[in-house]
Amino acid sequence: MSKPSSAVLRDQVYDELGALIRGGQFAPGEKITIRNLAKDFSMSPTPVREALYRLISEGVLQGEANRSAFIPLLTPEQIAELKDIRLHIECFAAERAALGGTSEIAARLRKTSAKLKKARAAGDRRADLALVYTFQFELYAACDMPNLIRIINSLWLKTGPYLNLLFPHYIYAVSTDRGDWRERIAAGVENKDAAAVAEEVRQDIDQSLTYIANIISAASILKLAGGK
Repeated sequence: MSKPSSAVLRDQVYDELGALIRGGQFAPGEKITIRNLAKDFSMSPTPVREALYRLISEGVLQGEANRSAFIPLLTPEQIAELKDIRLHIECFAAERAALGGTSEIAARLRKTSAKLKKARAAGDRRADLALVYTFQFELYAACDMPNLIRIINSLWLKTGPYLNLLFPHYIYAVSTDRGDWRERIAAGVENKDAAAVAEEVRQDIDQSLTYIANIISAASILKLAGGK
């Protein structure tokens, strides 16, 4: 059996690393080195370097001179811009997904939601964040619009690392205030209720990214105050 080509390995690293970034497995400002990634993926540095450079060229990562990159630190204004874009695009995807909804899709969403609840109850943040991503994209996949999914994926590459800032206070507050909103999404998909599904997605994006922007803004103010 022939070995995978460098291009195949590069795409594999790009996809797997992208999934980790979108799922919040890297924190804002965290450094990512070619050496460590090559070790983690058990492959040579070349395809890892090529995948990393691709993510740098797309603005997902910021490159450094010492063969490494890091998750960019976004400003509150940049987060607000991404929020506005995601609100338009993802609510549209949610509406289309609901209109094409089936009981099978709803069952899949409920299964993922149950896993998410279990991970959250156990305090497993890594699994929690990965399942947050999985749930949303199981929903969006139902819209059957591959180009739209690629656009949403690119937006999640930029905002995924900031999901870490939602723990623990926001997560607790939203669970109290909104209850089981993922179940309402599953029910909306089952009933083809596009407006209900889009509204749940709208609230999720608006509230979570507004909270993140406020956290970043507060941190900037504290940093300035400390420097005086």
